[in-house]
Amino acid sequence: MLLRRLVALAAAAFPAATGAQIIRDPAAIAASADSTSPAGMGRRAQAEFERFRREHLPAARSGRPARCDEQVGRFCYWYNEREPPPPREPASVTEKRQQFLRFLDSLARVSPDDRWITGQRVRYLAEAERFGDALTAAHECRVGGWWCDLLVGFSLHLLGEYVAADSVYASALTKMLPRDRCEWRSLELLIDDDTRQQYRRLPCGDPRRVAFEDRIWFLARTLYAMPGNDSRTEYYARMTMTLMLTDAPSLYQFGFDEDERELLLRFGWPRAWAATASDPRARGYSIVGMEPMPAYRYIPPGFVLNSPPVSDSTNWRLQLPPVIGRYAPPYARTLKPLEHQKAMFRRGDSALVLLAYDARATKELADATVHATLAITAGDAPRGWLTTRRDAPQVGVLTAKAPWGPLLMSAEVTAPERQAVARARYGLSPPYAVGVRVTLSDLLFYQPHGTFPKTVEEVLPHALPTERLRASEKLGVYWESYGTDPTGEKMSVSLTVVREVEESGFLRRQARALRLVREATPVSVSVQDVSARGTTVSPRALELDISTLSRGAYFVQLEIDVAGQYVIRADHRIEIIGP
Repeated sequence: MLLRRLVALAAAAFPAATGAQIIRDPAAIAASADSTSPAGMGRRAQAEFERFRREHLPAARSGRPARCDEQVGRFCYWYNEREPPPPREPASVTEKRQQFLRFLDSLARVSPDDRWITGQRVRYLAEAERFGDALTAAHECRVGGWWCDLLVGFSLHLLGEYVAADSVYASALTKMLPRDRCEWRSLELLIDDDTRQQYRRLPCGDPRRVAFEDRIWFLARTLYAMPGNDSRTEYYARMTMTLMLTDAPSLYQFGFDEDERELLLRFGWPRAWAATASDPRARGYSIVGMEPMPAYRYIPPGFVLNSPPVSDSTNWRLQLPPVIGRYAPPYARTLKPLEHQKAMFRRGDSALVLLAYDARATKELADATVHATLAITAGDAPRGWLTTRRDAPQVGVLTAKAPWGPLLMSAEVTAPERQAVARARYGLSPPYAVGVRVTLSDLLFYQPHGTFPKTVEEVLPHALPTERLRASEKLGVYWESYGTDPTGEKMSVSLTVVREVEESGFLRRQARALRLVREATPVSVSVQDVSARGTTVSPRALELDISTLSRGAYFVQLEIDVAGQYVIRADHRIEIIGP
């Protein structure tokens, strides 16, 4: 896996004379081991390699910042995407690792049932990015119980075989003692305080706790379209790495401890290392470990986990603070917002969700072969409804069906060969209407084409793939009214464009709130209509001349007045970006 940019994690590595406690000394480990046993010989060789690597660390290209993002015990953690890429590992260190691996290979042939040898062999093969060889070594493991399964799952995850990795890790967990299984499944280090309070009310082994964990992992996935659950297997891979490091030294001079374990589980393990000068009076240096970047927020915040269908796009921001844990999916070196338009229509007890997208707006996707997915979930269980189109057009439309009601949508367009993703994720809800007979769909913007569409199917080829528009052309607006009298009834229809305004520092994003603070309405159309006959669904379309609008954000607001009920409304935000 090539690393373009990385985060930095620093730990002071001063001599013992500074008063720091040495938790694990590689030389001491090697000396205490039986030097005649295969594992003992392996430990001595490992201590020699780690000492050599530490003595030949390249110089870091940037130093510790004035302020840490996190201070965990002796560790300072910071995240800065603008830092230069890490220095290359010296060729002498690479060759020294290869020699050590060849020695581990020979030890594994003698002792395939030795836990330490099998674990370190897989660890250093993965460090050398020989993931296929790591999987072969894991399959050659003959240790009883669940240890070999962990090594196989770890290697499969690094190979991107997430479905298989998830299955192998699930099998390994069934072989563990209940206490160990509970520790492996625990999400305590990755969730915020509010979620943690809910989580702790559920005792270990309680089926409700298991369901809670499964639901969090379901929602935490970077791509809902991807089979398996790489977010979960990433965490299990980190747990596997902690066991490898518990049995052997890490590069940090003071050894692997609880501080390093916490940071590893929250942010991953370093893929590159460097040294930076420390306080000259301490006669020491600092070791900087660097993880893959960009890395995104791992688990959504508690208010999103509790009610995904009412979340908006800002709640799913990739760096939404506080960032408790991070994950850098290798298939998403770029992860940006998707240019799109969505709309939701009722079909009996089901919802028809429509997505029009434009991949060209994301430069990393432009002119690439892309796959497009519209994923819908009710948000209350680990299941969903998918529509995926491989080799999709750069500008296209997807539809998916789901139960009618509040939903969570994840629209995902990917360019796998470029490791690029554009995504839109937020809640969907039908326009607000309680205790009324006639209700509304969303508003769908389309490019006028000479005739007024009478069905959603007629709109699809002309649906706008964006909500950012120029004022130079007319804007088509399509909607549906539900529950209308099939014999025909009068309907007063008003379609207006209202500038989005700011009051007390908060953007008013709901049209019903905007009605209280309207500016002069630059665009307005009112008609007297009669509902469709022979059906309870009345599809309608109007065209608006928006040429008078200046740059800025607006709401297109629909109001329909039907006898016997209050006025019902639907709105859709637009942004005018030019004439």
